[in-house]
Amino acid sequence: MKRLGTTHHSVQKKLIVRVEASVERKEELPKINSVVVDQKKSKIGRVFDIFGPTDRPYIVVKPYRNVDPAVHLGKRLYFEERGFGGRNRKD
Repeated sequence: MKRLGTTHHSVQKKLIVRVEASVERKEELPKINSVVVDQKKSKIGRVFDIFGPTDRPYIVVKPYRNVDPAVHLGKRLYFEERGFGGRNRKD
């Protein structure tokens, strides 16, 4: 579990997360479809998109159906490096 950043906005049922300043290298950014969790390790959703400046980009998180995005505004989120990979796929 790695630190992702703090949520800033909720737009069209998606969370906009500002990446932490400590995540500077491209290799440390989450991959698309990485699982996003909160501090209690409850699954929130998946990384949907990455945009913005390369030094501190924004991450769009698509919450799961049972998750209310408004509850997580201003909260720090984390990610796990397990995205969709299909069956028996080894990265």
